[in-house]
Amino acid sequence: MMRLTPLISLLLGGIVLPQIGSNAHAMEPTPPAGFHPIFNGKDLTGWYGLNPHDGAKLTGEPKEANLKKQRADFAKHWRIENGELVNGGTGPYATTEAEFGDFEFRIEYKTVAKADSGIYVRGTPQVQIWDWNQKFDLKNPTRKPHLGSGGLFNNAPSSPGRDPLVLADKPFGEWNQFRIRQIGARTWVWLNEKLVVDGAMMENYWDRSKPLPAKGPIMLQTHGGEIRWRNLFVHEIGTEEAKTILNAVETEAQAKLFKALTLHASFDKGLDADFARGDKQCYLQQAKDLVPAKPNEEVKLAADAGRFGGALHFPKKGTTRPSFKDGGVLGYNAKSWSASVSAWLRLDPDKDLEPGYCDPIQIVGNDTKKGYIFLEWSKDETPRYFRYAIRPLFNIWNPTNVAWADIPFEKRPMVQVARAPFSREKWTHVVFTLENINDKTKPPVGKLYINGKLQGSIERWDLTFDWDPAKVLLVLGAAYVGHIDDLAVFDRPLKDVEVDRIYALKNGIGELHK
Repeated sequence: MMRLTPLISLLLGGIVLPQIGSNAHAMEPTPPAGFHPIFNGKDLTGWYGLNPHDGAKLTGEPKEANLKKQRADFAKHWRIENGELVNGGTGPYATTEAEFGDFEFRIEYKTVAKADSGIYVRGTPQVQIWDWNQKFDLKNPTRKPHLGSGGLFNNAPSSPGRDPLVLADKPFGEWNQFRIRQIGARTWVWLNEKLVVDGAMMENYWDRSKPLPAKGPIMLQTHGGEIRWRNLFVHEIGTEEAKTILNAVETEAQAKLFKALTLHASFDKGLDADFARGDKQCYLQQAKDLVPAKPNEEVKLAADAGRFGGALHFPKKGTTRPSFKDGGVLGYNAKSWSASVSAWLRLDPDKDLEPGYCDPIQIVGNDTKKGYIFLEWSKDETPRYFRYAIRPLFNIWNPTNVAWADIPFEKRPMVQVARAPFSREKWTHVVFTLENINDKTKPPVGKLYINGKLQGSIERWDLTFDWDPAKVLLVLGAAYVGHIDDLAVFDRPLKDVEVDRIYALKNGIGELHK
């Protein structure tokens, strides 16, 4: 089991350096140890005006004229008051003359209702600042100001880091404090001492086919309302320090994943799990009894055929369904249940699967009308849809007793992917999460990820179950034809960046508990 050293705890816990002194003399900003000010509190020295979106398509002399005008306009829109850098919501962005590579940036801001701002890193948008009181608009589903500030808003929708992990904004009239760490393309953001972006990759907005620039200016966006900035301090991170931080981050991340891991079955040597916080035994249901599972003609161990070592192979549609008991694994309970399931699959759904529904993974209880969770391929369409469904109590999702196939897609509690990237030649990573199931105080959510990317969410449903906890099983291979490898269960919903992390593990989940 991994243990953190005091050094790692300091590097990751947000206590490496003293907190910004909000009570520092307004005209003489005092940086924490190891930082230097990039705004002197007196004038605009070291800054110029640039809105990179304005005239971005210009070239030659028109472009030069545009840039010259923005520099000239800078002082018309930005002013200094009581040691604060102030803008009314218009004009070019405040841009540092200096360029920065790897760094940690600390800054405080205060804004007003309906304003929209952000911080450009290496000249790239952006760490977002919202009026978080705005309501979510279903007509514009990728814009989520109600989740709060700090997310990497110009990343692709549903990508890690695009939305903040928690709402950390203070009420209008109060100062907010950002701590932004950039190492390579990875970004960490703390807002008011709460982690809102955890090492997500910042995309190159200007050309998404290329990596984030190695260096660039810090830019303070202005848009739609007054914003005030103060205590702007930078610590530039050298190569060795960057390595130390990244090593500490990796160790901490793996420790958190291991702490959440409840089951791992590699299928390298058998059907039983390699690691479990409950029963490692793999079972088969025979009538009302569970008996130890053994390979047969319908479920085989395929040595060296897995994503990592061996794999399970279902060569034909059958009735053998390897299963793991819940006790200590899935953690189902009647009050508030959260979990994640991860696996690798290899098959061509349109060539390998036989007619009818196919569920490579299910979570079942004592009665499917009391709850039913499954991954499935549809039975009739070509190409076949891949789906993740959370069906709560029957009367909730199907009050008129209509066949599953006859319910319109948009009215089913599921995520549906029309052309999921499954094939015989490549393994495909799938993760599904469960959050706040049976919880009457928090919104329940289920998410589906494929190859590290979020495909969609099951939200705004009453996800109430009524299972007997002693009867809950994780079931594999219902009418499935293909391979399964590296099955894992976690006791909480994984974050986007964590899903991406386990997708990238070179040796699979075994790295977490070796």
